[in-house]
Amino acid sequence: MQRPSTFPCHTLLLSSLACLLLAGCATNLAPVRTFAEQTHKLSSSFDPMLAGTFNSCTDNALRKRLILAERFDAQASEQAARADCAPIARASVAIGKLNEVLLRYAQTLAAVADDKLPVHKEEFTALGDALAGLAQPGGGAPLLDADKLSKVVKLSEHLSRLATQRLQKSALRELLDEQEAVTIVSNALKDYAQRNYRAGLQDELRDLALLRGAIDGAAQREPLAANYIRTRLHLESRQLQEREKIVAAYVSAVDGLQASVAVLRANLDSLQAPELEQQLAQFSSHVGALQKQAAYYAPARW
Repeated sequence: MQRPSTFPCHTLLLSSLACLLLAGCATNLAPVRTFAEQTHKLSSSFDPMLAGTFNSCTDNALRKRLILAERFDAQASEQAARADCAPIARASVAIGKLNEVLLRYAQTLAAVADDKLPVHKEEFTALGDALAGLAQPGGGAPLLDADKLSKVVKLSEHLSRLATQRLQKSALRELLDEQEAVTIVSNALKDYAQRNYRAGLQDELRDLALLRGAIDGAAQREPLAANYIRTRLHLESRQLQEREKIVAAYVSAVDGLQASVAVLRANLDSLQAPELEQQLAQFSSHVGALQKQAAYYAPARW
């Protein structure tokens, strides 16, 4: 009679222990997944800011031509506005690549936490060249100096390399050890929000005041048209003020990201630590506030 197959006692013990460890790992990595999810949301909230910066420039240029020009040609004015704002569009492409690094960081963290490392088909071979040409507003010094740029490129290369690895805990530790590079990336994005996005909104607000003065001068000749434009300018001003609040919300979310990386890195071997739970809750709260405020990204179309 065939005897049933058996396993040595120590093999069963090791198998049971491995199952327990894997189960515990899946549970304990929940904070990592939370952090990755919130970082993904933070990164996704940046792209509308790029579009918003360009739209602020073109809308402001069109609005001024509409109200101040003696003869208004809509098509020619739109083409001229796009030409005037082309440098902003070009800068948006480069800074957008920097945001993609942060997005890939979040995606890779999430995949490692789920033990499903991604395979990125695209390679960011032109990342260094694109970011090297990105200057601060006003044509000043580069946004990232050579040392910071090398760290950002190293992070991008690191993300691609991790896509071929299967060592979960060590991969997480390596990702969190990139704290300095993550800080460089997120600081550059935060700087863009404060200097470029906010500056465009402030330019619009200043120009709205000038346009209201021009409308007052024409009110006696065209009272109905003047009242309509006054109303549109008033609504535009209110929305610009709300859009400006997005900057503060984004800065708070980025500060929460940077603090969370530090606390997560310090507690990777004790992911149930109360200080980590508290920090991630605060980060999530900041990201939630940013998403609510982001409803005002789109300009009020005329």
